[in-house]
Amino acid sequence: MPRLPHIPRAALGPILLASTIVLLAFWRTPPPRPVIAPPSAIQLPPPPERPVTPGEPTPTPAPLTGSYAETGGLDIVSAEGLFSPEEQARLAAELDRALAYVVERFGTSPAGRISTYIGLEPGCGIHGIAYTDVRTVQVFTCRDLPTSRAVNILAHEFVHQLCHDRYGDRHLSADLVLIEGTATWGAGAYWLGGAPNFRAFVRPWVESGAALPLAESYIGRPIADMNKLYYQWASFVEFLIETYGRERFDALYLTGQNYPASADYLGIYQKNFWELEEEWRAWVLS
Repeated sequence: MPRLPHIPRAALGPILLASTIVLLAFWRTPPPRPVIAPPSAIQLPPPPERPVTPGEPTPTPAPLTGSYAETGGLDIVSAEGLFSPEEQARLAAELDRALAYVVERFGTSPAGRISTYIGLEPGCGIHGIAYTDVRTVQVFTCRDLPTSRAVNILAHEFVHQLCHDRYGDRHLSADLVLIEGTATWGAGAYWLGGAPNFRAFVRPWVESGAALPLAESYIGRPIADMNKLYYQWASFVEFLIETYGRERFDALYLTGQNYPASADYLGIYQKNFWELEEEWRAWVLS
């Protein structure tokens, strides 16, 4: 039976933090484009938080053993007893569809197979993380939560791997706005709920003055603020790509120092971050 290899701390160069929060627990997700919550559904009891200060090493995951499945691009291991064989087979198919969806949306394919691990969260919270330098993504969940929530999170984590494959090791030190914004934007329908795009999703916050400054870090903030920043950053990525094109965005992604607003916006766009943030706000409201 395949086992999750032990990942030594020295091998990590992780990137992703991401306590990825899915806002509502859907009991069913129609493939291939599941939905989560509308933008109004932000007030929920906070699940376990897993943020890590940018630049600090993330913890090395404990090895997992369990049930194995594979698809065309994924090696999937689920913690023992977490799913029945039938559930495991359905989950593998859903994850395969999620990967195909984000590949199409992001624009490039993975450079190799992605090891995907679904572990048991004893407290029945849900959170995910990507170790992109060792091609490993993980989500931790429990039997009381619908599998669609794990799929939503893993769609986000798959995009992190696609970013590493597209941008190389510069991905590990990219601007946090772009790291998390791109992963959320790339997950698209898996995060959008009923909204047609991230521009529409965040518009109520911008209209009401509830939007957070884009350069804020989520470290030390309430989980709802971290969630809101992920969506705002996704809409900022959407704005940059739609307004200025993918080529310039790709050049921007290769710059940055792993904290918000640290990329070379002035060098790439001839506008500083704050000017672009004002443009983004006007674009959201237009």
